[in-house]
Amino acid sequence: MTGLVVIYFSIIGMLVGTIGMILSKNIIKKILSLGIVETSINLMYTGISARGGIIPPIISGDFSRTNYADPIPQAVIITGIVISFALLCLSLVFAVIIYNRYHTMNVETIELGFDREEE
Repeated sequence: MTGLVVIYFSIIGMLVGTIGMILSKNIIKKILSLGIVETSINLMYTGISARGGIIPPIISGDFSRTNYADPIPQAVIITGIVISFALLCLSLVFAVIIYNRYHTMNVETIELGFDREEE
């Protein structure tokens, strides 16, 4: 039951983040919306892998239990968190570079300035 609630919240987060990326004209808001989507995806994977009755994959003296949690999805989620953090940082660095060049964060204004540079 808890896994389904987590999955529903992650779907709502993905929808909110996607709508924010599509409708926002500010680059920083687009980057933050992308962060919301990435976090929601990690939350969905966590909700999918959450099952009752499993134990951590730590070998103890009792080998009769064979219902261990799979450590591979945990490793993939941790790797995804690190990659999404690096992507967020790199995106913010590019946003600072764009702001220093065009002195605005509005996408439409930047596109107009970029079109003027090409002519």
